[in-house]
Amino acid sequence: MTRKEDFQMNFFIKYWYRFSTVIFILMVIWMIVFRPQFDKTQLLLIFNLMALFEHQFEEYQFPGGAPMIINRVVYDEKQLPDRYPGNSLSICLVNTSAWVIYLISIIFSNVYWLGLGVILFSLFQILGHALEMNIKLHTWYNPGLATTLLLFLPLGWYFISYLTRNGLINGYDWLFAVLMLLACIVITIVLPVQSLKNRQTKYPIDEWQVRRYKQVINFAQIGK
Repeated sequence: MTRKEDFQMNFFIKYWYRFSTVIFILMVIWMIVFRPQFDKTQLLLIFNLMALFEHQFEEYQFPGGAPMIINRVVYDEKQLPDRYPGNSLSICLVNTSAWVIYLISIIFSNVYWLGLGVILFSLFQILGHALEMNIKLHTWYNPGLATTLLLFLPLGWYFISYLTRNGLINGYDWLFAVLMLLACIVITIVLPVQSLKNRQTKYPIDEWQVRRYKQVINFAQIGK
């Protein structure tokens, strides 16, 4: 790998969430200018992908600080939360692999259990952001909470109600959707983090994220 390629790779690993923000803006412009026609389920799944981009923006850019929270809360790491078990490389793979899965659900939007499984994965964020993180951190807010409640929750509720109201899913679809949810968790969360965890990693979490974490916790702490 050349020095230029190494720089480009490290830049993407460190700032991948800025690329998703650009993609989000381009998608908004594309939909406003060209007004493409989609069926209802496909349109909702496109909105789900856009909500994911906004969710990642909240977690990693404004206010940011999510990587530290994940290591401290989800994995209960107290010694090296700035690099273990999640590090910049695994966090990049966790989030960009989700782009692929969400895109696949859009392409195959007529496979309802697939889209439902991805929607359930979006709703799965409620457990982490609205409950686990706030309870363990004694906070009323954490990066990702706003988009979870304001985007993922209403979008997921509407998607599920639309499918059930129109008789588009049955018990087998729900079964496969739950299996898809589990697959999403394993593929986009468990595998990247567990396979790349290393206390001596050369991809520590950026110091800016560490500072943001401290600022957010200080701002949202209950009973401080």
